[in-house]
Parts: sequence; C-alpha cells; structure tokens
Amino acid sequence: MTIKCTSIDFPIERLRELYGYDPETGYLTSKRYSGRPVKGSLRCRTWAVHLCHEDGSKIGTNYGRVVFAWHHGRWPVGTIDHINMDPRDNRIENLREADRALQQQNRSCFNYGATWDKKDKTWKARLNIKGKITHLGKFETQKAAQEAYMAACDKIGRRYLKPKLVGDHYEVAEHLDPAEIYIPISPRDF
Repeated sequence: MTIKCTSIDFPIERLRELYGYDPETGYLTSKRYSGRPVKGSLRCRTWAVHLCHEDGSKIGTNYGRVVFAWHHGRWPVGTIDHINMDPRDNRIENLREADRALQQQNRSCFNYGATWDKKDKTWKARLNIKGKITHLGKFETQKAAQEAYMAACDKIGRRYLKPKLVGDHYEVAEHLDPAEIYIPISPRDF
C-alpha cells in the first residue's frame, strides 16, 4: 500500500541532498547525476518535478514550490506565483507565495470582482474565499460593483492590487513589488 503524501511532507534536508540550485537559470541540479539540470515536465500548464523519497516512492509537485522550499528552507504557505507568468522561469526573484486571489489579479482579465450578467443586464459583484463565493449584489454600473468588491475586501482584510479609475470603471494601476510576500488570508464572515 502506498502512503499518500504531499510536497509539504517531503523533508527539506532530503531535498537539499538530492538537488542543488542555480539562481541564474532557476534550475534545480541533480547531485546524483553530476549536476545535470532537472528540467521538469509540463503538466496541466504547471511545470512539475518528481521527488523521490528514501523508500523509493515518488511524488510530483510544482517546480516553483520545490525551488522556493530549497531556497527558503521551508515549504510555501498556499501556492507559488510566477511574477512574470512563465511557469518555466523559476529564478527565486520571480517566485512569491500567493493565494488564488493574488494569482487571479495577475491575469489580464481581472476585473475587481465585477461581472456582467447578460440575463439581468446588470453588473454583479462577488468575492471568492477559498472556493466559497459570496455574492455582494447587483449594480447598475461596473464601477459600483467594483467598489462593492473592494469594500468587502477591506472589511475582511484581503489585499488587492491598487486600482486606478479609467472612465467609468477601475483597472489595475500597478503590480506588487517582486519582493513583497502575500500570505493567504483565513476566511472570515462579514
């Protein structure tokens, strides 16, 4: 019977026994095979690597998580976000801890919680916390829906990228500094 485990169960000491890390390329290097780069494989739009336990069992995990753990000496809380959105660029300055909310904000389609409802011909605002969607209401304008989203985020302490007002709606004004760490929030009722 195989024991199910996650990357967080994999000891950092074992990770450092098996791999070195090249900060210029972002590649892990195999200590068992003369420093050959571990390229990983593309799986579900995520660059993955297989870790081998001492008992021979293997687990697959996100390459960026492994690099982060190797560099910082601890597994990341939440997920890893590639700042430049390239899953193959695993240089440590391109990686940061994130939750799904931050990763959604990195997408060009991020709209501060506002979506257009074709049926009702209104703007809806909603907030997603760890898969639980909270509907914030329907609004006449996109701006009003976005402001409801930002007010809800402020109320529960969730951070969001700074907005700028463009005409009658908000857009992302600037991206977070690469050195900034974003730790996932715990959901609270509001």
